Amino acid sequence: MNGRTDAVNGGVAGTDGPARHRSRIHELDRDIARLIRLRTAEDRRLQDARRAVGHPRTDLAWENAVLRGYQEALGPAGAQLALLLLGLGRSTPPRPAAEPEERTKEHTST
Repeated sequence: MNGRTDAVNGGVAGTDGPARHRSRIHELDRDIARLIRLRTAEDRRLQDARRAVGHPRTDLAWENAVLRGYQEALGPAGAQLALLLLGLGRSTPPRPAAEPEERTKEHTST
């Protein structure tokens, strides 16, 4: 047994357990990222609907309830996570990944 092999195996020599757990964590991370994108898009639609009927974009009482819910579920770090999620809903949406290629096509075809 050497330190390098143990590090690669997550500190557990001779098992595939760590690799299996890492794989599952990566799968969960992809799911979480997908759900965050869905939540962010829905939050933006909510803001648009509120503005369409003459209300402010944000509802602070609702946002405080979101913060409390995350804090109750996950502890103090949950409130930090909620703030990040709420902030994503207010930020400019990310550009699609395909856009740089489209820009390259535009420049090469002119």
